[in-house]
Amino acid sequence: MALPWLNDQLAALKPKALDDFSRTTITGAQHALGDFDNPLRRNFFSTAMRILFEHMMGTLAPVEEVIQSQWFVPEREGSVPTRGQRIVFAIQGGLTDAFVKDTLQVDIAPIRKKLIKAVDNLSKHVHGREDTIIEGRDEQDAAASGAIEALGNFLDTYHECRKTILDAIQDELDDTTVDALMTDTILEVDELATHHSVEEVYVDTTSVRSIGAHFITYRATGTIAVGLQWGSNSDMRRGDGAEADLSFPFHCDIRSRWTIRSTCLSAKPNTRSI
Repeated sequence: MALPWLNDQLAALKPKALDDFSRTTITGAQHALGDFDNPLRRNFFSTAMRILFEHMMGTLAPVEEVIQSQWFVPEREGSVPTRGQRIVFAIQGGLTDAFVKDTLQVDIAPIRKKLIKAVDNLSKHVHGREDTIIEGRDEQDAAASGAIEALGNFLDTYHECRKTILDAIQDELDDTTVDALMTDTILEVDELATHHSVEEVYVDTTSVRSIGAHFITYRATGTIAVGLQWGSNSDMRRGDGAEADLSFPFHCDIRSRWTIRSTCLSAKPNTRSI
């Protein structure tokens, strides 16, 4: 593995990473830095980290979503988003710069600038040339540390923005989750018994799954308690029916069109799925 301090830097990215593939690329970067005798050590590290960056952009900032954002203004021919625009979208989606900076108190500009520079350097060493190979270990380590720091700052800001959005509409979102369960779950519970009643809905966790050009998708998880009755009331009186109180885990995905008022974010659900 890499030097202990570099390895720790990379390991700290894993809990923040988007998915298993992202963590696999980080492991690859750790192994690359651990190959101390390889003069192309920096180049293989750069390849792993560039794969990680491209995967994050493909997941968080699809081109077709970026160009639909109200803030998107083409900066080059063909209306193709720049790397910087995709970084911004990956963090804030279609939310405006003013809203993110003034209301959510998240400043993306320095993160964007530093990450663009880091990715440009990674790209230079992915496509290595005779005059770009860096063999000095100290210089390799310093460059690697800078790239890791830039990606770490990006992931921190990504998570911070989602937490701030969630905090702003948590109560409204919990009510929406309960409403969705009370309506959509009825059909599923109906298949279990002749009669039922929803006794309690407990929302345990809520997370922002994606921020798109026009919609924010949330996932709520928790437990729903129901009373089930098999047979009619007459059957129950004759002793031919049965009753049971059961609890079931649930997850509920809520896709909401967001609107921005002067001081707050409002989520307006339009599709729901259990």
